[in-house]
Amino acid sequence: MNIDTDAVLESLKDGKTAKTQSSLDTLNQTLKDYYESGARDFSITTIGRVSEEKGGVGYQSIRATANKHYRDLVEAWAAKAKTTTKKPPVGPPKRMSQDHQLLERIEDAAVRALFGQIIRERDRYRSEANMLKNQTQIVIDKRPTAYSEPQSDASVELLPSLKGICSDNEIKALQTVCTDEWLEKLGFQANKLGQVKDEYGMEILPRGFLTGLKKILGEIDE
Repeated sequence: MNIDTDAVLESLKDGKTAKTQSSLDTLNQTLKDYYESGARDFSITTIGRVSEEKGGVGYQSIRATANKHYRDLVEAWAAKAKTTTKKPPVGPPKRMSQDHQLLERIEDAAVRALFGQIIRERDRYRSEANMLKNQTQIVIDKRPTAYSEPQSDASVELLPSLKGICSDNEIKALQTVCTDEWLEKLGFQANKLGQVKDEYGMEILPRGFLTGLKKILGEIDE
């Protein structure tokens, strides 16, 4: 793209004061010398420093909101140099990965976008896996250990015989409570769960009472 910087300069000088026109001429000459030197950093910071060294307007004047004409002139020379007024990256350009080189060879935009998404997902999972690997620390204890016999938490408690606690009459009384004849005389009825109810279905003895009592009495008989 061929930029006529002289025409741009004249259009920017139109209607300006004599002092501003002189500053534009000085800046234009500085930009011309800078361009012919082969330099391609046309950022406002760099051009402001170079211009101030040449006795022209400095960085603060170029970047001032009211002085757009200076920035327009810098942009014209930057376009002529096929660059922009942004600071160029430092160091060599990043090399395109093999995956992205292959993507550039896919002509179908939809297919290219799909494979691009797959590559991004793969890279994300790979990054997460590497992060987990870095955070994993395995400690191996090589010290000898002495064998100790495991102790069971379960314990067996032997209940004392009722023969040494209850009298014969007390034992017979407990046995009587467990008989169907005694329950029927009172109008009570027992079920398989060891629960005793009256004729109206009201609970007299809770579940497990009779079954538990029979188990205890069974130990006496043995």
